[in-house]
Amino acid sequence: MDPTAEQARAHAASAGGVAAAPEPDPSLCGALLESRQRWRDFATLAADLVFETDAAGRFTFVAPEAPLGWSAEALLDRPGRELLAVPEPDPFLLRGAARGLRAWLRRADGGSACLSLSLVPLQDAAGRFVGLRGSGRDITAEVAEAEAQAAALRRAEALQSLIGRVRREVLAPRMLTATLEALQGALGCAGAAVVEWPRGDGPVAIHQQGGDPVPLLAGFSQCLGCGGPAFLAGPGGEHLAVVPQQSQATTHCDQPQALLAWRDAGQRGFDADERHMLAALSDFLFVVLGNQALQHRLEGQARTDALTGLLNRRAFLEDLGRRLRRQAQDPLRAGRAEGALLFLDLDNFKPINDRLGHEAGDAALVAVAGLLRDLIRPTDMAARLGGDEFALWLEAADAEGAAGRAAAVCAAAARLDHRLGKDTPPITFSIGGAIRRPGTAETPEALLARADAAMYDAKRGGRDAWVLATPDGPPRRLAS
Repeated sequence: MDPTAEQARAHAASAGGVAAAPEPDPSLCGALLESRQRWRDFATLAADLVFETDAAGRFTFVAPEAPLGWSAEALLDRPGRELLAVPEPDPFLLRGAARGLRAWLRRADGGSACLSLSLVPLQDAAGRFVGLRGSGRDITAEVAEAEAQAAALRRAEALQSLIGRVRREVLAPRMLTATLEALQGALGCAGAAVVEWPRGDGPVAIHQQGGDPVPLLAGFSQCLGCGGPAFLAGPGGEHLAVVPQQSQATTHCDQPQALLAWRDAGQRGFDADERHMLAALSDFLFVVLGNQALQHRLEGQARTDALTGLLNRRAFLEDLGRRLRRQAQDPLRAGRAEGALLFLDLDNFKPINDRLGHEAGDAALVAVAGLLRDLIRPTDMAARLGGDEFALWLEAADAEGAAGRAAAVCAAAARLDHRLGKDTPPITFSIGGAIRRPGTAETPEALLARADAAMYDAKRGGRDAWVLATPDGPPRRLAS
C-alpha cells in the first residue's frame, strides 16, 4: 500500500473527517461482470427456466429471454401460478427447498410442458423468507416416452395373460370362445362378437359373447372399406369398436369379417391403450378363426368323397352308428322299425371305363351322386362307399318306403343315359336293402352286410332290380 496515502487517511481520521473512497479497479469490475455472465450462461444452458420470486410468488427475475415461448420481461411482477397448466399445487408458493419437483406449465403457443423444478428459499439479513430462487428443466419428452413404455408394458402383460389363457384351450372352437371371453373381461365390455358380411347381405354375428350384438349391426357396411379399426356410436349411444380383418387369407374365409366390441351408453369410450389391445387381440382372434375354418375344412375332407362330395364310407358308418344308438336308447322308438339302408351297385360301370376312359367313368359317378341327392330328404344320408358302390340311409322308412325309394332310383337311371351321351352304355342299378330290426342293437356294419347280401341277390337275378332283406321273413325280390 502507498505510505503517503495511508498517512493522509490517518490525518483525516484524527481531524474527524472521512477519507474519500478509493477508485474501483477496472480489471476487478471486468472480472466480476465476466463471472456473472459465465454463471448466467451455465444456468440457462442447464435449464429451460431460471427465476426468482418474491414472498408472494411473483417473478422478480426470469431467464432466458423467451422461456416456454413467453417474453421474460412480460413475466416480471406476474404470479408464477399464471403459468400453471393445473392450478394446484402451486410450486411458486413453497417455503422450503425442493429438487425434482414436477409441474405442468403453459406454453405461449397454447401447449403445455412438464418441468422438473429445483428450488431454494431466499432470506433477508434477519433470516425472513423473501422468495424463491429456482430452475426448471423441460422433461416433457421424457415423461411421454416413460408413459408410452409403461403403457406398452401394461399392454404386453395383459396380452400375455389373455393369450396364455386362450392357449390352454386345445380345440379351435374353445379357443375362439376363450378369446371373446378374455376380451370382454379385460376391456370391461358389454359384449364382443365376430361379424361377417355374406355376399349381397347385411352383417351377421357368427360368434358372440355377452350381450346381443344384433341391434348394433345397422350401418356397419361403412366399416368394410376401413383401412383399420373404427370407433363409432351405436344406435342407442353405445360405444362401438369395429376392427376389420386385414387379410381374408388369414381366416380362410370368402366373406369379410370384423371383431366387434361394445360398451353400453353412459360408459366411457375406448382409450388409447384399449384400442391398441383390440388391434392386437383381433390379429390373434383371426388366426384362431383361420385355424377353426381350416379344421372344419380338413374334417369335411376327411368325411367326404373327393370326387362326388358325398359322405365317405367311414363318415357314413359313424353317423349311422350315432343314429342307431339314439334310437335304441329312446324307449318310444326302440320297438319300432325305423330306417332302411339301401346298398347300390352300378351295372355296366366297367364297360364305361373300358370304352370311354376313366374321365367318362368319373363323370358317371358324379352324375349318380347328383341323382341320389335329388332323391333323398334332408333327414336321409347318401354316401359313396368306394368304386361304383353307393349307400342310402332312409330315416324312419319301413319296407314299403324303402321299396318305393329303390324303385325311384332305378327309374331315374334313364335320365343318366341322357346326361352322359348316347355313346355311354346304359346305366342301371342293382340295389339291396336292409330294414332295421326293431328292438335290437344292430350295428351299421351288420345292416350293411345284410344290404350287401341282398344286392348280390339282385345281381344274380339279372340286375336292374332290388331285393329287400326285411327284419322278419324272407328277402323280397322286386324287378324295376
